[in-house]
Amino acid sequence: MDSWKNIIGHSSKIDWLKKSIADKKFPHAVIFSGVEGIGKKKVAEICAASILCEENSGGEPCGVCPSCRLMAAGSHPDFHLVAPEETKTTRNIKIAQIRSIQNEAALKPLQSANRVVVIDGAEFMNNPAANCLLKTLEEPPSQTIFILITANRAGLLMTMRSRCVTVNFEKLTAEQIKSALLQNEIDSSQAEKISLISGGSLGRAMSLAKSGGYELRETALDLIERVCLKKFTNEDIFSKGAQISEWSREQFFDFVTYIQKILRDVFLIGQAKLFNPDLEERLGEIKISDAQIFKMIDAGNETQRRIKSNASLRLLAEAYFLRLKMTARKL
Repeated sequence: MDSWKNIIGHSSKIDWLKKSIADKKFPHAVIFSGVEGIGKKKVAEICAASILCEENSGGEPCGVCPSCRLMAAGSHPDFHLVAPEETKTTRNIKIAQIRSIQNEAALKPLQSANRVVVIDGAEFMNNPAANCLLKTLEEPPSQTIFILITANRAGLLMTMRSRCVTVNFEKLTAEQIKSALLQNEIDSSQAEKISLISGGSLGRAMSLAKSGGYELRETALDLIERVCLKKFTNEDIFSKGAQISEWSREQFFDFVTYIQKILRDVFLIGQAKLFNPDLEERLGEIKISDAQIFKMIDAGNETQRRIKSNASLRLLAEAYFLRLKMTARKL
């Protein structure tokens, strides 16, 4: 079973959580907010194990009591994990899932003194589900604790946010991510480069390391070069959109991240350390004004926000590439 020593970073947050658990003052409802892949879910699970632990020594799970053994086996009757139901085009937490945990929350815990409900991807609750949960948070069962995990706190109802204590998790440093990659036997040179473009997310860094991040970065650089040379046609937009429609949302998000880092490097050449120092010669050949760089980065930021919604990847990609092309035409 995971313990606090396995968490990378977030030391001040962990200290507060451990003390709250040890003092039995953990909030009845808490939001863990921060970018994906920085350990929020693992922290939530360790919090749950610590709360349910029969020893509760210093806010740590003892690892040996019956509750800890059940948590390690993934079969604790008082721990409930809710996650979005996924299809190729949508991710949703539905009202039936929330009603199910409401029914559980109304009952006495079976094994421990409390019950813990973790809702992973809470921003994906549809409106009926969110309003259903809100009613529970307004009159919370005394023995049930809710932990909502989100990469987009603004996507939660304002009234829901007001009834929860929010813990904001910061992005990991490049050095922390590099160290973790090296521990996972990722080549040192690759770990160095991936740590700089992972956006502070270890989960994203691991994904890039496993899914051919170098090739994706090369594709992103090629696209920007063609856009800025005004060689990216409408036919290219449609064919690339069709290709991306077969990708996962995570892969498209990472692809846009590469483009964002490349654009920032073009702006930073000669002024600061680059995200992609090995590409400096090619980046120096990209001729684009600062104003256009900022517009393209804004387009990327907006696209990444919408990737997290249920919007069609193909339509998102086509709209994004069209904005890049139209911006380059004004150079």
